[in-house]
Amino acid sequence: MYEVTVYKVVKEPLTSRYIMMLDPVDKTENSVMIPIGKKEAENIHSRKCEAGKCTSSSYDLLTPILNSLKSVSFDKLLIEDCECGRFTAGLYMTVSGSEKVLDCRPSDGVVLALDRNIPIYIKRVTTCCTDDE
Repeated sequence: MYEVTVYKVVKEPLTSRYIMMLDPVDKTENSVMIPIGKKEAENIHSRKCEAGKCTSSSYDLLTPILNSLKSVSFDKLLIEDCECGRFTAGLYMTVSGSEKVLDCRPSDGVVLALDRNIPIYIKRVTTCCTDDE
C-alpha cells in the first residue's frame, strides 16, 4: 500500500474517455490511471483548479453535513488496483471510536478526499478477478 496524490484529469484524445491520474507520493511506485466518467472528471478537476476559479458541484452539499458529524473522523481513502483493471475503493472513518469502511467508487472517494484533505492510498490486489472476466 502506498500514498498517492491526484496529479490531474485528462481526456483521452482517441476514445474521448476521461482518465484520473494518481502519482505516488514517494515516487518509488508507478502512477495509476483510472477511467472515470465526465461528471466525475469535472468534479475532480474543479477541486484541482486555481484559487478563485473553481466551479461548484453537487458534492458541495455534503460539506455542511459532514462538518456537523462531530463523532466522525475520516482517516483515509483506500483504492484497490486489481490486475484486471477493475478499481474499487473504501473510505475509512472512525465513528464514535469504531473503525468503519464505506464502499464507494474511486472517483467519488477522491472528490471527498480532496474536499476533506484525506490521504489517498493505492493497494495492489491480484485476487479480485476471476478467470472468466
